[in-house]
Amino acid sequence: MRGSRSLGGLLLGVWLVLAGPVRAAEVDLELTTTGQLYQTRTAAGDLLDRRRVSQWVDLRAARLLGLERLDFQLSFRIQAELGFGDVLEDHPGHRAELMLAVVRWRGLGGRLDLELGRQWLIDELDFVLFDGLRADLQLPAHLVLRLVGGLRVRDRSWLGGGSLELSGVEDAHVPAPVVGAGLVFRYDSVTAALDYRRTVLWTDGWPLDEELVAASFSARLWHRSLGVDGGACFDLLQDDWSRLRADGWYRLPSPLDGLRLEAGYLRSVPRYALDSIFHFFSPAPFDEVHAGIRWSGRRVWSLWVAYTHRAYQRPPAGGGDGAGWRVDGVDLRGRVQLGAGLQGVVLAAYEDGAVGRRWLAAPSVSWELVADAWFLDARAIVSHFEDPVQDNLHALTAGCSAGVTWRFAERHAVMMMAELNSNRFHPAQLRLFGVLDLAFQFGPGRYFP
Repeated sequence: MRGSRSLGGLLLGVWLVLAGPVRAAEVDLELTTTGQLYQTRTAAGDLLDRRRVSQWVDLRAARLLGLERLDFQLSFRIQAELGFGDVLEDHPGHRAELMLAVVRWRGLGGRLDLELGRQWLIDELDFVLFDGLRADLQLPAHLVLRLVGGLRVRDRSWLGGGSLELSGVEDAHVPAPVVGAGLVFRYDSVTAALDYRRTVLWTDGWPLDEELVAASFSARLWHRSLGVDGGACFDLLQDDWSRLRADGWYRLPSPLDGLRLEAGYLRSVPRYALDSIFHFFSPAPFDEVHAGIRWSGRRVWSLWVAYTHRAYQRPPAGGGDGAGWRVDGVDLRGRVQLGAGLQGVVLAAYEDGAVGRRWLAAPSVSWELVADAWFLDARAIVSHFEDPVQDNLHALTAGCSAGVTWRFAERHAVMMMAELNSNRFHPAQLRLFGVLDLAFQFGPGRYFP
């Protein structure tokens, strides 16, 4: 538990520093504890006991040292596995992650924003957790210039983040520099941006560069009845587009103002050097077109139906003929308000193509009652999938679950749930879940959005 003790010392030191000018600074400390207890079985049929405790700590301080525009925020998470039975003896019993530790200063009449420390950077290029400096400078003509520099947080480093890394990359002690720049235009409901970033990892003593440039655009027009979003990311080292996307929707005028039409396009080239929320773990690069319709009535009910056609640029890994290069799918989501606090939801999906035929149906009912103190939930699910490449990867699953949540305070709750399902390992598997969720807050309130 050395990492946990170090985190405690770090938090205490930061608290003492902030508590010095306590009359000037406003400090807010929030602690959230979640406990989980359940049993499940592995693919080998072994019974796995899961007893997990997660602790989130968020410390915020405004107006440090009496300066109106100097703020601080610290956020970290500790996860402790209290028992696995005899199945996963080599699994680490705890993990500490520093998610955020940043000092913010606003100067030049509010035109300059400086952030120093551990922070997240999310844009059209990707997302990255890094230790360094980010500077945002407001320019004339509604422009903002952003400069970024630092070291990427490694997965296996002390207090590292949980991002994935390419196999063969040298260990977490080797620095991974990150540099970037961006220019953003914001005016009314229109936003446009240009971004550049380069990250350097090392493998066998050689640099494994990632150098990307991207552009994005977003607009809401005609009293927000028309929405347009688009983006493009170009890989300078591969000399090819890694992602192209375009989406639009239009809300029809009255009396059909509850009807919205949607359409879009996506081209994605999966990259495994750096994990990305924008790329799918697909067997190959693909092009996708999708269209949908959303219909709602006075917030009482809503229905969304969408069609997707995906075309892979080469056959899936492991074989397959040309017919496996195409995927067609339909998704449906419906919601209806059945009464005071009572709501029904149905999800359904069907897909046929490169990875076989898949379908799923999942209706559910939720009921919030007794002044929002009790929450009941029940659902059923039937699904089927098959894989044309590996014969043993196919299953028909049917199951149901029911749960109850008791909110015994504003930020405290207990949840119990029972689940029964059949799968390709067991004809009938019963699982019981118990979750304890506690949150404590000290201070006048939040200072950062």
